Amino acid sequence: MDQDYNRHVVITGGTGGIGYYSALGIAKTGARVVITGRDRQRGEAALSRLIDESGNAQIDLVIGDVSSVAGVNALAQELLKLKRIDVLINNAGLLGNERWESPDGLELHLAVNVLSPWHLTHTLLPALREARSAHVVNITGGSPKPGPIDVDNLQAEKGFKGIMTYMHSKSCLEAISIALSRKLEPDGIRVNVVFPGNASTVMSRTLSLKGMPGLMKLMRPLFLLMFAEDNGKSAAKASRSTVWAVTSGALKQRTGTYFDTNCKEKKMHPTAYDAQVHDKIISVIESVL
Repeated sequence: MDQDYNRHVVITGGTGGIGYYSALGIAKTGARVVITGRDRQRGEAALSRLIDESGNAQIDLVIGDVSSVAGVNALAQELLKLKRIDVLINNAGLLGNERWESPDGLELHLAVNVLSPWHLTHTLLPALREARSAHVVNITGGSPKPGPIDVDNLQAEKGFKGIMTYMHSKSCLEAISIALSRKLEPDGIRVNVVFPGNASTVMSRTLSLKGMPGLMKLMRPLFLLMFAEDNGKSAAKASRSTVWAVTSGALKQRTGTYFDTNCKEKKMHPTAYDAQVHDKIISVIESVL
């Protein structure tokens, strides 16, 4: 693991779950780490614990909500005060049980899991360009095997299906990560995708029968067992691939790649590499920017 005391690392959704343990692992290298979250009380508790457990006093908290364009813009303005960002980890995500729309009129999974990483990365470009070799790490989720993208169902037009809608939004994130990697490569900014694996977190434990379509409801007892409270053990394990992607140095020359929970490079679904799919997703999310 690289020891780098000069890097500035930003991780969204770093106040709990996998994001918290990712921030902890990175902070232990001595890097300056900035975590973001929506709730100040929870965030300050996480900040205090991170400093104590990592032995690194260079950890800061920025409060922000990535569920709207205005929220992303406000968060970005605070983060741009860093002047330089070496690593941006788009970790914040949403897994919901009902169909909701963002304040901008997008289906909320698309807004949080797709628009937010896309827009935040673009708004932070001045600080990313200040870094010698900036790295954007987008955290996917759901299934270890990336699924196909249906461009006619980006906002659950064919019906909201809970965890399946969540997984589809993460497939869309994988696709725009490829688009970003191509767009930002001339700037020397790398973009990669990491799948941390499943873990018991506040988000995963909120999954209800409403969020489990069809026959998947029969698997509810298994899900309850898989995502039972374990005091962060599974989240800490799941964070290892994110920490590896940021600290190992293995990705210094890599962009547009996907790594699984075991830090192994894998191929995504062919639709993730399709420029026409990219254009369709980008046109929908940028329609509200």
